[in-house]
Amino acid sequence: MGTQVPELSGWWGRARGWLGTLTVRQWLLGAFLLVLVASFPFGGLRSQPAEATPALAIDVPRDVEPIRLTVTKVRYGDDLGVPQAAKIDGRYVVVFAKVSSTDEERSVPKYDALQDLLRIEGVPGVTRPFGKDPEPQSDALAPDTILVADDAEPMGDLAPGLTYTLAFVWRQAPGQPVPASVRVAAYRHTFRQASIDDTVDWRDPTRAAVGTFEAKPYEKTSS
Repeated sequence: MGTQVPELSGWWGRARGWLGTLTVRQWLLGAFLLVLVASFPFGGLRSQPAEATPALAIDVPRDVEPIRLTVTKVRYGDDLGVPQAAKIDGRYVVVFAKVSSTDEERSVPKYDALQDLLRIEGVPGVTRPFGKDPEPQSDALAPDTILVADDAEPMGDLAPGLTYTLAFVWRQAPGQPVPASVRVAAYRHTFRQASIDDTVDWRDPTRAAVGTFEAKPYEKTSS
């Protein structure tokens, strides 16, 4: 019994001496490893799944700042029957949507938040606006044109308090497969001043909602 005390004291003394040689960095690493071991039964320090992107659905309104958006249908065809979209060798892919401004005081300019409102994803061979060469993927491409569905006239700025049914039109190059379905992503924007001057506009497009819709042949007699 009496011979065990010196051995215990000697072990503790050596341990205290070794602990005294550790640097702050080594102490922090040790603390991290203790936390990791303690959290292992609960999944450790694995990152949690990212929050799912809100869904777009047919005839369901969705606020995508500064626009309230309701996708109504997706169509394709080589002739939309209007001069603004003449018949082409490839095809048009058209997303119809009702839009209104969520801002009661400011118009939404066509060439920022409205032009960047929708993008179609996963559609091969789409061309850039006013371009001819097919792109390998469509996810980053703005529509070729935006038409007012009621009269097929080009859309201008979106005034507050008004609701329009718009046709967002992309062009698909010849020889590309007919899309059976189209994934549509909506982008929200922030109204802020530019970093390099005093202009204030809707900026910073951010993917905010997405949905996949059946694509059907375009009916020339209705919008």
